[in-house]
Amino acid sequence: MPLDIVILGPPGAGKGTQGKLIAADAGIPHVNTGDMFRAECAAGTELGERVRSILDVGDLVPDELTIEVVRARLGQDDTARGFVLDGFPRTLAQAEALDRVLAEIDRGELSVVLDFQVADEIAVQRLLGRAGVEGRSDDTPDRIQYRLEVYHEQSEPLVEYYRARGILVGIHADRTVEQVFSEVQQVLAAAQQSGS
Repeated sequence: MPLDIVILGPPGAGKGTQGKLIAADAGIPHVNTGDMFRAECAAGTELGERVRSILDVGDLVPDELTIEVVRARLGQDDTARGFVLDGFPRTLAQAEALDRVLAEIDRGELSVVLDFQVADEIAVQRLLGRAGVEGRSDDTPDRIQYRLEVYHEQSEPLVEYYRARGILVGIHADRTVEQVFSEVQQVLAAAQQSGS
């Protein structure tokens, strides 16, 4: 049975870090829409040019574009054993579209949705720290605040959407990377047992 995972949480919750660890540990691809879009921008592709100005101000890429990119990625052979979706879905419309994509590729229900919970103040500190290391254009104080507001408004409803389906697990993401990953591993082991 494939291990199909979605990671939710505000900017700075550690989704990317944990997504990479989960993917490496489980031998499944880490599908990060933000990274995919930034790679397109760096490569100067047509898609990259379309999304560059959206990403620079911290807005969400329109649903139809994001869904198109995710559908193409999940249709690739390396996702047969599962995937870690990070950065998608971010809106209820995207969550419903993901359900349709999973049905199209005969996947059914997600294995588990991890909700990385962290206070805004901690998220801001982490993102400002990351800005110094990675130099991302959307990691400035104003943009960070805006991205957190967008998250609370557009993405928080997903928590209830997945909780109602019984597949949401809250993760306290304000601890060390190792502590968070240890909890994640326990959750995934339980999800695999209940799915097998």
